[in-house]
Amino acid sequence: MKKLNKLAITGAIFVFFTGCAVTNKLPSVTVGGKANKDAVLDAHLNKDGIGVTVPLIDVSVPFPDLTVAGNEKKKKK
Repeated sequence: MKKLNKLAITGAIFVFFTGCAVTNKLPSVTVGGKANKDAVLDAHLNKDGIGVTVPLIDVSVPFPDLTVAGNEKKKKK
């Protein structure tokens, strides 16, 4: 049990100092040191989406893409 606690604490310290991000054209959450590279407190709304930055946490939510592609019928010869 002590080993598991040490591992969890070490992982939390690693994420805190190095930062961790999860994104794939989805809402993005960055936790740790990399979250505050541009500002410590920030809120923005632009053509790409909305976002909020607070100490050690950055959340960005992109607007959905409403384009439709690949709906064309092929011509018969």
